[in-house]
Amino acid sequence: MKPEFPKVDQDRMVSPHAQEVEYALILSRMINTVKEDPSQLRLTIYEFARARLTIDTSWADEAERQRLSAALETAIQGVEEFSVRREEREQLKPPVASAQIESVKSPGERPPASMPAIHQASPAPEDIRAPTRVYLHPRVQPIVDVPTRSPASTLLRFCIVMLLFGPLAGLAIYMQRVGLDLPSQLLSKLVRPQTKPPIAETPQQATAPADPNTAAASPSPLPFPLPSDYGVYALNNAALSELYLLPERVPDKRIAMSTPVDQPSRTALPDGKAKFVIFRRDLAGNAPERMEVRVVARVMRALTFDAKGKPTFSPISDSWNIRNVSYEFRVRPIAGNPEMLLVQPDKADFALPAGRYVLVLRDQGYDFTVGGKVTEPSQCVERTEAANGTFYSECQK
Repeated sequence: MKPEFPKVDQDRMVSPHAQEVEYALILSRMINTVKEDPSQLRLTIYEFARARLTIDTSWADEAERQRLSAALETAIQGVEEFSVRREEREQLKPPVASAQIESVKSPGERPPASMPAIHQASPAPEDIRAPTRVYLHPRVQPIVDVPTRSPASTLLRFCIVMLLFGPLAGLAIYMQRVGLDLPSQLLSKLVRPQTKPPIAETPQQATAPADPNTAAASPSPLPFPLPSDYGVYALNNAALSELYLLPERVPDKRIAMSTPVDQPSRTALPDGKAKFVIFRRDLAGNAPERMEVRVVARVMRALTFDAKGKPTFSPISDSWNIRNVSYEFRVRPIAGNPEMLLVQPDKADFALPAGRYVLVLRDQGYDFTVGGKVTEPSQCVERTEAANGTFYSECQK
């Protein structure tokens, strides 16, 4: 049931107070309709449940939202069928009594001709027996006054339940998708029964040293800092450096060279002993097992041919290409931070050679440069522009 609010004509001005009064009357009629009609009350509750589900599942993907919406519609259909059947049973009229006995108003009044005469009999004293036990007739039922709830109070209770159930259901689904578990200490506190309050320590007990064998070891902090903002960071010498995303897509590894990259690197690391910290919400529960660091080779010069076929070499500046040469890094989660991943090499003493690289996350490349003198041949390429296409090859020197 959608309210039809009057449209305001742009050619004539409407008093704001008159508009508010009209809206108030419309809302009042809607409230009275919902109170008087149980079906309209149920429709209002269904619309509220759909709207609340849409808000609570805004973080989920399309498939999850469709699954939850289908489950809610199935529940609404079942509730509606049950309510309709109950209303039909309540509307049935009670059975009409098959016979009625008319009472005589006065002792001298005679019963009608259709009713047989009733003669009063006086039994003998020995014919009267006092009952030892009283039995109720099966049709005699005690009358219990059951208070009924008004539709308005039912709607209010349902709204309160939905407001409390919505965030809890969203949190439970999110924890299930992410793979989170409550800490064991919290679970033990919830399950452990209530015990007696601890006895206050005496001054001698307070000053007594704790036993190192029974004392619980406190969790050691991480040996590196953690980022506070979402992004991809390089961890070098216990310092975080943010990596920036290249506008070019990283090609498939079967493609030797990518399209030219004409922007220099914005992040420089002093050496190649680097790890990476990824802080992204979409990786929680969906993290890759391994990641690649691809080489971004610099184009030093280009070989061209003139009309007579004479080769000419010309230097090139600010031109790079993403190659299919890569180094594999392993991925592991960071304890206590489900949305963070630590990317590090398999060997602890591994260091990237000097040059430019991208950390590949799916088909996105996060750019950085390792400082030092470039000696790796894969970091340098030459471009040859021929009549049948453009070709690349590693530098000879």
